[in-house]
Amino acid sequence: MTRLLAVALAALFLLFPALASATAPARLTPKQAARELRLLERALTDLHPGLYRYQTEAGLAAEFAAARAQVAEGAEPGEMFLLATRLTASVRCGHTWTNPLNQSEAMQAVLADLPALPVRVRLLQGRLLVTASADAAMHRHDEILAIDGRSVTSLVAELMPYLRADGSSDGKRLSQIDSVAEGGVLDRLLPLLHAPQDGVYVLRLRAAAGGVRTVHVRGQHVADREKTLLAAGLAEEDIRWRLTFAGDTATLTLPTFAFWNSEFDWRGFLQRSFDTLTERHVTRLIIDLRQNEGGDSAVGNALVSYLIAAPHALPVGRVESAYERVPYDLAHYLDTWDFSFFDRTGLVERSPGQRNWRLKAQPAPVVLMPRAPRFAGKTIALIGPRMSSAGYLVARDLQASHAATLIGEPTGGNRRGLNGGELAWLTLPYSGVSIDIPLIAAVYEGAPDTGVTPDRVVPTTIEDVIAGRDAVMAAARR
Repeated sequence: MTRLLAVALAALFLLFPALASATAPARLTPKQAARELRLLERALTDLHPGLYRYQTEAGLAAEFAAARAQVAEGAEPGEMFLLATRLTASVRCGHTWTNPLNQSEAMQAVLADLPALPVRVRLLQGRLLVTASADAAMHRHDEILAIDGRSVTSLVAELMPYLRADGSSDGKRLSQIDSVAEGGVLDRLLPLLHAPQDGVYVLRLRAAAGGVRTVHVRGQHVADREKTLLAAGLAEEDIRWRLTFAGDTATLTLPTFAFWNSEFDWRGFLQRSFDTLTERHVTRLIIDLRQNEGGDSAVGNALVSYLIAAPHALPVGRVESAYERVPYDLAHYLDTWDFSFFDRTGLVERSPGQRNWRLKAQPAPVVLMPRAPRFAGKTIALIGPRMSSAGYLVARDLQASHAATLIGEPTGGNRRGLNGGELAWLTLPYSGVSIDIPLIAAVYEGAPDTGVTPDRVVPTTIEDVIAGRDAVMAAARR
């Protein structure tokens, strides 16, 4: 049955191509905008297994009612992106969002044309620091105090409802304001919420050496900004895996577990790294995971296996789905990498009164076994708020297994369980906005609404960054 549905769905996509064209309309009519909101609401209700883990039915209904009022006279495609971003963020699920990498061509063009700030930024304890500038009027380590008369505090508060994270993991939400190469949330949301007057932003700045000034800077496309910065030698964030040494201390930096369609041999890298630690008689190991937003949980499991002295059982959760079969008419707007996700006939069961379906074949309990060569020295893992999904899971398991001492700041993710593993992309037919929707949920009954809190909390301040200090790494070395 699953194979038949996959074939039928493939044929459906061939017969009825996506309605979103390569060029979004200049403006959606009220009827078109309302239809897109109905489609998004239905998709979330029918497909999302963790829809009411942190949100209520009444709360979600109120969010959509407010959105419908906003589009009563129609909407620009960018406005639909903004609305979809806020609506999906209200679910409080880190895997439910308007992922910029999965947008239609039409919406990618809209986002690429936004006038972003001509700087990279980093939010630290509520303060916004310039980390690189493509405009001569602004300098690295300037602190932005206000943008077009709006204080950073008020802007951050305004952005919060648009930022994704699991449950109460607000640190994860705030970490998304930091700039990334493909354009961070500030690059997308600021010009959509508050377009600069005649393309020019008015910024109030405090220099690192002291003194406050006001500058006028023209917004830039993110691609142009990054091209300028790269030409000036200001590299993008380094996501390469690496092993370095300083005396009898080794540092293993693992910025990502995402290697989909990659030729990188992460298994071989880990094996060689732990072989090298043994050969060099290293007694102290620092594992830097602060950039790690996730990817394949098997990578984290392998890492933990090199550090444990005895078998370690991972927490056992219940896996649920919101449906038995995806309705055919809804599938018309969906895409995924495995269409078998859309038909669970005979694979799920539901108890009376329950919203979700329970998978009959629940995942078998996973017990991590020690792997040779085991590192028996002192291990410290550096963690932070960017960590979610598989990044969160490895922090959880390092702490629970006592394989490492955790230093840094609380992670994203959530001990109540994550929604993910199987995903679909919903593309709205007129604006071209695309939304990631997870299709299965892991449920851990009675778990707290929190990520992983480090054994020792060490925050990073603006003063640390300006001085070139890595306070978290320094604490680990001490």
